[in-house]
Amino acid sequence: MSDELEEQKLDARLEQLRRERQIRDEATRTAGRAMGIGFRIGIELVVGVAVGAAIGWALDDWLGTRPWIMIVGFLLGFAAGLRNVFRSVEKYDRKWTEAEAADKRQGKDE
Repeated sequence: MSDELEEQKLDARLEQLRRERQIRDEATRTAGRAMGIGFRIGIELVVGVAVGAAIGWALDDWLGTRPWIMIVGFLLGFAAGLRNVFRSVEKYDRKWTEAEAADKRQGKDE
């Protein structure tokens, strides 16, 4: 009888360790995704500014109006970059909210 009790305790401990490992693995994946999203958002902003400034610089060079069109292009690129950032954040916020709602529903079902 004590062997059965010991076996049940070991099974319970093993199950607890598996759950803890699963939680750690999921947290690691989530952190990696969040970092990737952060880099993507930062790159979108930088690329928007760079493209706007480059187009402005090229137009300035062609038209001989240096630096005015480049400044306008820089500002437009910055605005376009911010717009992309806000779109991305909104998209990921919507996904996060849906995932949280699904987790809550799943928790109620159990």
